[in-house]
Amino acid sequence: MAGKLDGSAAAEWREGWPVVLSSIFGIGLLTVYVYTTGIMIKPLEEEFGWTRAQISSGPTIVAVIGCIAAPFMGAAIDRFGPRRIAIPGVIFLCAALALLSQAGPSIWSWWALWFVVAIVHPFIKPTVWVAAVSSVFSSGRGFALAVALCGTSVGSMVTPILTNTLIDSFGWRLAYVFTGAIWVAVVLPLVLFGFYGANDKHRVKTKEQPEAVPAAALSGLSAREALLSAKFAMVATAASVISMCSVAMTVNLVPIFSEDGISRETAAWIAGVTGVSGIAGKLVGGWLIDRFNAGIIVGTMTAMPAFSALLMIFFPGDIPVSIAAVALLGFALGVEFDGVAYLTGRHFGLRNFGLIYGTIAGLVALLSGIGPVLANHAYDVTGSYLPMLWAVVPLALMSGLLFLVLGPYPDESDNPASEH
Repeated sequence: MAGKLDGSAAAEWREGWPVVLSSIFGIGLLTVYVYTTGIMIKPLEEEFGWTRAQISSGPTIVAVIGCIAAPFMGAAIDRFGPRRIAIPGVIFLCAALALLSQAGPSIWSWWALWFVVAIVHPFIKPTVWVAAVSSVFSSGRGFALAVALCGTSVGSMVTPILTNTLIDSFGWRLAYVFTGAIWVAVVLPLVLFGFYGANDKHRVKTKEQPEAVPAAALSGLSAREALLSAKFAMVATAASVISMCSVAMTVNLVPIFSEDGISRETAAWIAGVTGVSGIAGKLVGGWLIDRFNAGIIVGTMTAMPAFSALLMIFFPGDIPVSIAAVALLGFALGVEFDGVAYLTGRHFGLRNFGLIYGTIAGLVALLSGIGPVLANHAYDVTGSYLPMLWAVVPLALMSGLLFLVLGPYPDESDNPASEH
């Protein structure tokens, strides 16, 4: 049986690798707005005199709009296919990122520009890429999701260093312009020529049928059954809370280390370690998830940010310890998103995957946007990031426990290919 599974997975990779490759960079793009914000805090603070909470509230607008739009976008993906959503999304988001360069002295101009980002960002939310990969892969779905979601690590590894370099060379305004231009030049060709979902492929083969593969062809719970279940509440709560903690820490890594006496250049380099360790976490986690219960794997790794926070609290300014803390954080982030996507598909099925996972992703986006604002508000009030770091410890442990107690998958003995 193991050999058959490996052969099936290999066949899926031979056909589906362009989907995974384009998803890596598409997912990397959707993280850019998060990882540029931490680097931009200092230049914007110096030029306009805004508080750090005001600056980091821009991404919160994206989170709120994303939470509202997520279920509708998920339903649109189920109906029209991910390709039709992703192509305009890549173009418009890169343009919106470049428009952030037009912020003026009024904080309202900053918020208005972030509202534009918020309107287009749902078109490339994780649901778009995850739905495509999940529909193309079955036997090797866990590892395929892990590789695709390495895009978040690519974003966290490249964006801080690239943004800091662009600011030093051209200033923060042109840094935003070049960021949008670079990402559209890289991502759009990959999506145009390599990105599709199973329903997109079905539409090409059967042009007279305007809709995607009928819902009856995919097994799983109805949207109502899934959204009202206790397991949905557990997955959504655990994923949202740990994302709030992880993003609050990740966005503020450079400011945290700078406050501890580490130079901004060194801090940006240390922050980039999350990308390397995130890739390791994704690949190791994806391999394990295909072989063991994903709830146990995700739950164990989700607790790691608690230990990262403790290292930052007790060893401020220590560069080797800071690297270790960031490596643990990145490793946890590595398995988090693909693990949640995998758990969604296995516990609730693929029939309404876009809507169900989209709803979870919307809640994740909302709390991810709130986290940095709360962290920076605490900094504005106390002059320290310690309150945020102390809060991460129990919240990360709670999230890990919720994943651990999810239990076995429904119909665990069935081959996942039956979902297709």
